[in-house]
Amino acid sequence: MARVALVVNRGATDLHNDGPPLLAAFGRLGIDVDVVGWGSGRDWARFDGVVVRNSWDYIFDRDGFLAWATEVTAVTRLANSLDVLRWNTDKRYLRDLQAAGIPTVPTVWVEPGDDPPAVPWDHFVVKPSVSAGARMSARYSRGDDIGAHVQAINAGGAAAMIQPYVVSVDDVGERGTYVFGGKVSHAIAKDAVLATVRAPLDDLSASSHQLVTGSAVDGRLADFAMRVGRSAPPLLYCRVDTVTGEDGAPVLMELEATEPFLFLEHAPPAAADLFARAVRDWLSS
Repeated sequence: MARVALVVNRGATDLHNDGPPLLAAFGRLGIDVDVVGWGSGRDWARFDGVVVRNSWDYIFDRDGFLAWATEVTAVTRLANSLDVLRWNTDKRYLRDLQAAGIPTVPTVWVEPGDDPPAVPWDHFVVKPSVSAGARMSARYSRGDDIGAHVQAINAGGAAAMIQPYVVSVDDVGERGTYVFGGKVSHAIAKDAVLATVRAPLDDLSASSHQLVTGSAVDGRLADFAMRVGRSAPPLLYCRVDTVTGEDGAPVLMELEATEPFLFLEHAPPAAADLFARAVRDWLSS
């Protein structure tokens, strides 16, 4: 029997609402699953594969997380791969996707040591290139002083990202489209999270108030998600988060290929099975 580790926050053993359907799906395939927190000190070689799931706390120790991923890769298989995790845990990856022709939200990048630039938008967002759950992110208006916020981001080694506040988020929200093993699985709709966040928070609490609902898979967004996936390093799983551009076309907000929550409570029952089968096929490839 194959044995797989589903990796969550360091010291945790909880898959939250994704847990029951995922564990049942793996059970139907005869795959033994352990839910374990990432970090050194475990015999990772005893697993046939290690699959990153709810490891949101990597943002507080990205170097440690990547060192752990390197350790795992030396003794067994890891998904998504070390190369993907190294690339995707810093949102500078968006520049690669933009260079590959993927429409992305316009971004002014402020690297450590740069002077804060003039912001060309009336309403905009400042966030770090290493972040999850809207940590250290906030919305501003033209004329607001963002210097301290940018400095706090840069002090941690991340780039500060300045982006226009996409007004369609207030009307239609974001859409997230999941792809498992190269196949579109399901979709979600997410309400705006930064509409009222006017000061950066040093934790993940902002996203805890975000309303997420199930959404029918949109064919246009499914095609877009597959296009994004083809422009990235090989992925076992991902969620492609999009907003609607002024012309009505999808625009990439983020490619979540490290630890996207699957929101299986909002998905068809087949979604958990598709994820488990993708892992099974990956193990035998």
